[in-house]
Amino acid sequence: MSLPALQRERLKLLARIAVVGAAIGAIYGVVLVVTLAGPGGELRRLSIALSGAISGLLISGSIGAIEMLLLRAGPLRRLNALPFLAVALGKCVVYGAIVIVAVTVVPDLLPFGASAITSTRTPRTLAITVAFSLAVTFVFVTVLQAATLLGRRAFRDLVFGRYRRPRAERRFFLFVDVVGSSAIAERLGPLDAHRFLSAVFSAVAEPVAEARGEIYQYVGDEIVVTWTETEGAIHARPLRCLFAMRAALGARADRFRARFGVEPELRAALHFGEVIAGEVGDQRRAIVFHGDVMNTAARLEQATREVGLRFIVSQAALEALGEPPALELTDLGPLALRGRAEPVHAYGIRSFEGVAAE
Repeated sequence: MSLPALQRERLKLLARIAVVGAAIGAIYGVVLVVTLAGPGGELRRLSIALSGAISGLLISGSIGAIEMLLLRAGPLRRLNALPFLAVALGKCVVYGAIVIVAVTVVPDLLPFGASAITSTRTPRTLAITVAFSLAVTFVFVTVLQAATLLGRRAFRDLVFGRYRRPRAERRFFLFVDVVGSSAIAERLGPLDAHRFLSAVFSAVAEPVAEARGEIYQYVGDEIVVTWTETEGAIHARPLRCLFAMRAALGARADRFRARFGVEPELRAALHFGEVIAGEVGDQRRAIVFHGDVMNTAARLEQATREVGLRFIVSQAALEALGEPPALELTDLGPLALRGRAEPVHAYGIRSFEGVAAE
């Protein structure tokens, strides 16, 4: 049985982190031998490099597993509800212990190069190694938290400056809204309404990841998902994502009903076109998309209420998708949208691959 998309992404990232950690450990070990313990033979440097690689692998793999698997989706995820300071202090203790064990105990258990390793284990080199490992761990955890807050793709693009200069891109935008959220919020109150929306957004995260979508932003009770033209056209990913989101919420209907007294339902609109993507902000940097496509997609989502349909797709999006054969549509003709001088030809989605939209 295949793993869920989010789990696969986390495991792939964990594997990359472990490899990077092993490489850093190996390089550090060699540098330590040459600069502090004096130059030695090839065998001596190889032993230290292997020892450093194993220690780095254990540190990065262990801490990465805690951060991405146990704290995010595993049995320890409830700890994130604790105050930030308590979580930070707890991580310092646990991660510090992992570093100390990996640096001081693990090398003694290795079956190779015992004399070479022992020759570098002076109090000075040991203190430097522990300090270096803790510093690298701090940087790693900080980067991982930043990537989680911004989204890994957005964080990657910011780090490598992909959108430092504005650029034109052709993209799909899927605007998804929770039906009746205002009435639900009024009945539940602000705190439970927040918990309700948080549960909805968590439930649809897996379908978005499976469809290779990028969550652009959350706006109140709305989630905006985007794909580049190339990525979105593959197997009609935006449409598959939308129906998978509905299925994910349907599978959790009993839990939502028991906890909040309501089953969440969605309405959505899909549009396609050219936008300008670029970085904005000074104190807080962000990647944003500007253009008529964004406004039109939002207006199409609002139009679902007026035409009495849950899902609308523009003609431009259909043409970019190649009009999937398993799609049943209702031709809505040119729709007059608020704030637009020109109407937009759109279709109501009746079903996709045999699954009804209503």
